[in-house]
Amino acid sequence: MGNDHSKKKSHSESKNELETHENQSNPQLDEYFSRISDGKDEISAEKRLFDQDLGESLLNYFAGSKTEKYITRQQFQQKFTPLYGTSTDIYVKILQPVYHFIKVCSDSAGASAIQGDEQFIKNLVENMTCGKKGDEATQSIMSWRRENCEKFTQAVQNRPNPDYASDILTPLQMWFVQSSLPNFYFPGKPSETPGDGHWTPLYTSLQHGISTNRFETMVFDYRGPTVTIFRLKDGRVVVLATDQEWRHSGSRFGGPFTSFFEISPRIRRIDEANSIYCNLKIRTAAYGLSFNTSELKIGKDFDEVLDIEVWGCAGAGTLAEQQKLKNWQKQQAEKHKKVPLPGNWDDNPDKTLLEMAGFKFSNERAAMEMEAKRQEQIENNNASQSDKSQVSEK
Repeated sequence: MGNDHSKKKSHSESKNELETHENQSNPQLDEYFSRISDGKDEISAEKRLFDQDLGESLLNYFAGSKTEKYITRQQFQQKFTPLYGTSTDIYVKILQPVYHFIKVCSDSAGASAIQGDEQFIKNLVENMTCGKKGDEATQSIMSWRRENCEKFTQAVQNRPNPDYASDILTPLQMWFVQSSLPNFYFPGKPSETPGDGHWTPLYTSLQHGISTNRFETMVFDYRGPTVTIFRLKDGRVVVLATDQEWRHSGSRFGGPFTSFFEISPRIRRIDEANSIYCNLKIRTAAYGLSFNTSELKIGKDFDEVLDIEVWGCAGAGTLAEQQKLKNWQKQQAEKHKKVPLPGNWDDNPDKTLLEMAGFKFSNERAAMEMEAKRQEQIENNNASQSDKSQVSEK
């Protein structure tokens, strides 16, 4: 039996030596180690490659001891690869306990906590761990991240160019919202890291005041996803992320990426399509703005709102298209002042009934496109006549 045991041990050692040799044969990994170790065979803890909190956790991960002061080339080669794998569960494990985990992830993202974030962090810890401790807490955090906030650990791998500007949310809260949203809200970069996708401010009550007319003017006709943040008089701060453009309608809208977040006084998230109701104009339908039937209810005049801001989450082309449409609408309004029209289609009961049945009208867009084609045709005809005139003169 003793000989059998020694054979198994020898086989295991051979396997480890083979794996080590394979790692050592990776020229890119070896070159990277030499670069950050300044050509030496070990990396000293005194060489601060990362923030202190992250650096201490990585040293413990590589060296296997909090008292160790060096990372050897072999330790680095054996344990580096999982840190840049497709799964970031490894960071949940090595950055425990949970308060340390939140601090390292948010600091890496450029969204460090500020005064006033204490209750939010406490709520976040409760959501992550569900009151569990030790290894059970770690498993709970990994499940929470996969189900609710998949990008929470991304910044530890890839440092972003942060943009968490908000008049209502703190940088930590804004980063949390961005980390919770799918890539649909960060167009153009399939592997978007939160903070890299700079959103466009469409409307903010700090600058524009609380006005349903300004909300409609600045937010409607933006053909892309938006994130709207409300600070309400009942003490709540909530976020409404919608993957469809805002509009007046007698029926609910919102696609599969529509989400509702409560940020304060507690943390909650609800994902639900066909959940947003917005009608501030159609007289024959109920006025107001809401999510679901009970989560959020705002009246026609926004009396329940203390602050509001709306962010456009599509590219610059979407904002340009919105502005182009608004300029065309303004031109048409000037024309209509001179030529009386037979009634107002927006107040027409037939249109209202069709909208309540789910029809979405885009006459203005179609008319604008027709007008553009007509102008193009006129220009082409003028150019053609000019060419003919030049030929006849010759």
